[in-house]
Amino acid sequence: MDNARYKELSIKEFTKAADVYDSGHAGIYEMCKDDYPPILDELNKADFENLLDVGCGTGPMIELLASEFPSRHYTGLDLTPRMIEVASAKDIENACFVVGDAEDLPFDDASFDVIICANSFHHYPNPQAFFNEVARVLRPDGKLVLRDYTAPAPILWLMNHTEMPLANLVGHGDVRAYTTGEVRAFCTASGLVPVTLEAQKKFRLHLVARKPASSEGERLQFGDIQETALVTLAIRASETARSNPRIRDEKASEIIDSLGVDISKYDPFLSHEGVVARTIMFADALRALIERYPNAVCINLGCGFDDKFTQVDNGRIEWFDVDLPDQIAVRRKVFEDRPRCTMLEGDALEGAWTEQLPKDRPVIVTMEGVLEYFTKEQTATCLHMLCDSFEHGWLVAEMNSMFMVRHSRQHDAIKNTNATFKWGTDSGEEFVELEPRLQLISEESYNVEMRKHTLRGKLFATTFGKNVNNRLAVFAW
Repeated sequence: MDNARYKELSIKEFTKAADVYDSGHAGIYEMCKDDYPPILDELNKADFENLLDVGCGTGPMIELLASEFPSRHYTGLDLTPRMIEVASAKDIENACFVVGDAEDLPFDDASFDVIICANSFHHYPNPQAFFNEVARVLRPDGKLVLRDYTAPAPILWLMNHTEMPLANLVGHGDVRAYTTGEVRAFCTASGLVPVTLEAQKKFRLHLVARKPASSEGERLQFGDIQETALVTLAIRASETARSNPRIRDEKASEIIDSLGVDISKYDPFLSHEGVVARTIMFADALRALIERYPNAVCINLGCGFDDKFTQVDNGRIEWFDVDLPDQIAVRRKVFEDRPRCTMLEGDALEGAWTEQLPKDRPVIVTMEGVLEYFTKEQTATCLHMLCDSFEHGWLVAEMNSMFMVRHSRQHDAIKNTNATFKWGTDSGEEFVELEPRLQLISEESYNVEMRKHTLRGKLFATTFGKNVNNRLAVFAW
């Protein structure tokens, strides 16, 4: 069947559906309403003024959005004239409705901040043309939010080769449902960048794609970020986006959003729970020390894109985010120095940078997600440097197990990067053996926090992960 015939069948189908679409008795079309909440969730995170709804039908999504965001401007487009008649008759404030083809959008370049498309994409005979048009009419940094059908390969084959051809015999105009891989390819070919792309429950495909900003060369790029840092950023951003987040990291959300990359592979369940647990535990340990030493000099060594200062600031501490020069240069693209919070170039294996810091106050050093990538010899060098540079201090550090070192290529998140764990310990006392000036004050597995929140986390903490999970250790010297 040629493209024109598919479109004729779609118009035929939806001309019949137009008069019952909003009735609550629209049969199969009622399931379309399941897509509204996830789209609304995405738009709550977006900054937009002008929105286009492609395949808008009788405009129910625009009705919802106009009530949620009454000051924004909305355009609905549909191939079926009767759908547009019904939508226009609603007289929705700040909304207009247009008869048009999703594969040849009748709008100027860079017209919209956001484009949504719900349960319509499988009717498009030329999906690449749709993506190309979306990329054309989106403004730089604009977003596409698309919901449609997908399924595991065997079911998808049956949908495309049995269900849809049978539906077309009675005039439906269904063309094809696609895999997430195919949708990613459409994005890439059009110049859009997937931010979120996943198969969800009820055979739903969920895509959020971003059009790169015209000033992209001045912005943070995906290649600027080491993938190990991207794991932590992705998880903190993902947790922040939840309705009841256990931790909040708005800067991580900002960075992930600006990158416009699909971060799903960096956010598996166990790593997610581990990062959430360690974030909570590090913050608690630092707050306890800061309460004891409210005027302390705090050093986030190997800071990457971490923003612990925001989490624990008491209004009095002096904070230094320290990392290698290339990492600090990238960090400055998204962070600025703040009162009592300064970025500083420095090597964890060499102490020259410490000469710039005050030496008349207690020193608290934190190293999260750093030492597991050091060899045993490098770890010893780092510990010697800290003890040589500061007469007295505290170290709050993440401890990795040797089991994790031996199985880093099986780690659910690290296996998706080029990184490997270099060295681990079974006890923090092994750090004391490397640097006898240290005293181990406390050591606690992330299992303590992980088992509080989910059944899977509790099972992991009490079975397989009981003796192999990472730990938080506090040292003094």
